[in-house]
Amino acid sequence: MSTLEEVTENLTAQVNELQALQSVYPTELTVADHGVLADINGYIECPDRDPPRWLEYAIAIPLNGELIELMVSLPTNYPQEQPEVYVRSSQFDRTQQCLLNKELSTIVKAQEAGEPCIYTLISWLQDNVETYLKASASGQTIKCNDADKSNSTNQAVVFSRYWIYSHHIYSKFKRRDVANLTKENSITGFCLAGKPGIICIEGTLEDCDYCWLKIKAMNWHRILIKLLEKEEDCNNVDGLRKFTDFQEVSFPTTERHNDMGQLLKYLTEHDCQHAFKELFGIEGKFSKLSD
Repeated sequence: MSTLEEVTENLTAQVNELQALQSVYPTELTVADHGVLADINGYIECPDRDPPRWLEYAIAIPLNGELIELMVSLPTNYPQEQPEVYVRSSQFDRTQQCLLNKELSTIVKAQEAGEPCIYTLISWLQDNVETYLKASASGQTIKCNDADKSNSTNQAVVFSRYWIYSHHIYSKFKRRDVANLTKENSITGFCLAGKPGIICIEGTLEDCDYCWLKIKAMNWHRILIKLLEKEEDCNNVDGLRKFTDFQEVSFPTTERHNDMGQLLKYLTEHDCQHAFKELFGIEGKFSKLSD
């Protein structure tokens, strides 16, 4: 447990680093929530309140005519703790984006605790991202050829439902990206923001697998598939869906933690109560209150 002095020092380091980055990237850097930044500055001046939420920002890094976005989410105790970062760009194919973010995660872990490292990560990207861009560009031809082959044969459709567990889902950037990803790929389900975090995605196996790869590439504290449901030779994907669209839900007991009883009720309303045990390792029960 950090002391008030340590938290204040860490938050001060975050603000100083942000200001330095804003001087270099005045138009390219976007703070996700200026209210959080105001809360951080208020806490630094008067640390007699609850610690503020995590500072988040995105930096659009221009590289050889392309823009690569670095998404940054800073725990309260950064730089003593590692930042959560990931890179995205429409110029990457799914394989190269996964590989790049995996390598970026390795670079983050190698940084010295207590030292702000976002500018170091930007420098590393500037030196190394070209390799991944070239690999993605060369892979486009192969991808198109593979698509032609798949279109020439009738493949059986497999319906799937992924139940994804995360230690937490706080980042507004990640939540927005997950929601956009599902809309672009005909995915239904939900995202439970907070702690713990749950993502349920359902649709064709191909679409769900693609979304899972993109989600996993965002670099999480901990994320894994707890349950994968499949229905082979499916003639009616929509008929197997438990959800009509994709939406974000939350059942907070505090600002950060979710009410598991309310989650179980939500799952039961969608005939998915069986997933509760797979997600948390316990049978879920709740009592319906009479009107």
